[in-house]
Amino acid sequence: MILSPNPIGRRGFLAGAARIAALIPFYEGLARAQSDSAAAATADLLSGVIEATRRGRAFVLPAGATTTYQLTLPEGAHILGHRKGSTLRLGHDGPMLTNASPCDGLTFEGVTFDGANRRINDAFGLLTFSDVAHVEIENCTFKNSTTALLQRRCGGRIRLSTFQDLSDTAIYDDNCVGVVIDANTIRRCDVNGVHHWSTNTRRHDGSRISDNVITDIHNRPGGDGMYGNGVRVAQCGPVTIENNVVERCAFTAIRNCGGWDIVVANNRCKSFLERAMYAEFGFRNATFRNNIIEDCAGGISATNYLGPGDGDRALIEGNVVSMIGPQHPAMGYGPRNGWPFGIEGEGDVRIVSNTVIGSPSVGIVAGYYGARDNVTVESNRLVDNDYAIGFATQDGVGPCTIAGNEMRGSKKANIVAMFQERVIEGDLAAPGATHDYKSLVLHDNRII
Repeated sequence: MILSPNPIGRRGFLAGAARIAALIPFYEGLARAQSDSAAAATADLLSGVIEATRRGRAFVLPAGATTTYQLTLPEGAHILGHRKGSTLRLGHDGPMLTNASPCDGLTFEGVTFDGANRRINDAFGLLTFSDVAHVEIENCTFKNSTTALLQRRCGGRIRLSTFQDLSDTAIYDDNCVGVVIDANTIRRCDVNGVHHWSTNTRRHDGSRISDNVITDIHNRPGGDGMYGNGVRVAQCGPVTIENNVVERCAFTAIRNCGGWDIVVANNRCKSFLERAMYAEFGFRNATFRNNIIEDCAGGISATNYLGPGDGDRALIEGNVVSMIGPQHPAMGYGPRNGWPFGIEGEGDVRIVSNTVIGSPSVGIVAGYYGARDNVTVESNRLVDNDYAIGFATQDGVGPCTIAGNEMRGSKKANIVAMFQERVIEGDLAAPGATHDYKSLVLHDNRII
């Protein structure tokens, strides 16, 4: 429970309240002229929120469902659901809630926000807030809308809430910092579960996405990876994504596109039509640790390496990847995925102490095409893969060490060279095998 409303800045409150109060006569007139119950409810809600906020109190909604037009909120507003349950239902084109002006805080507790599947302009969500230092949401439900919560340049906390049946995204953060998204349930979204991104590449983010259950995320817009993800983090950092359960996404469980210092740890992920986890397109310092991944078209990929500082420095450690299949959701790639790898890394990456089970291709790939530099594959366990470990051999590749790995039940070979996507015949883990590949170190690998 949120114990107290956010502190009110008097100047911000007065400016916002005056702007909101000017709307009340319009809704009252609409209610009288057209016997419009939603307009009457909107006028009452606006009056009640302004007065409660002026007194430094939470505004308690009436029990049951209230149909309303757009509500613009003043600085410090705290909206609390009735103990018997309160629903705000959108009665016209959205959004439903916005803030009047930049402010320190807004608080929502125990409210169901029902978009009634009404139209909302693409620039807005059902709740749309800009420049709010602390948006606090707890024990709320969002349903039947497009994007449920759209935040621009905000911080705060969203926890213990449910987001469901959305034609877009549950939580969309645009240039936000210090956001905590914790212990929520997100299900049946048509674009993404959580989309957290920034255009300010010099700012410290510090957001955390943890302990959420995210399921059944589709890819209505199409494309090859921006949509259809449980969590997508782009062009920001540091961000921690941990202890989530993510299942049944059209593309990826957790996707880091161009982020830095992104930690993805202790997540349980199942059923994806593409690779379950990505660090891609200019990422820096990506960590994937102790994740469990099952039923996917590929496990974990740290990819798109272009050189130092551009798609490099990854640690992939202690993960378990199993049930890898050849499917792919983007038909532009063809009906089958050409790279059903358990784990793949390219630039300054350490792949250590992972378990990969049952790849129909290669369990672990060190580099891809000409992208390979300072790749270490060490102390991993590879079980029942077609090929246990493969390494890129194209001209210009850098150092690679494959050491201390345990391989069992490889169907075709254990350690193989790869030219582009093609596996070169020969098993470098076979007794007496030798090689003349430059910058490749092999030692202490075991076939059991």
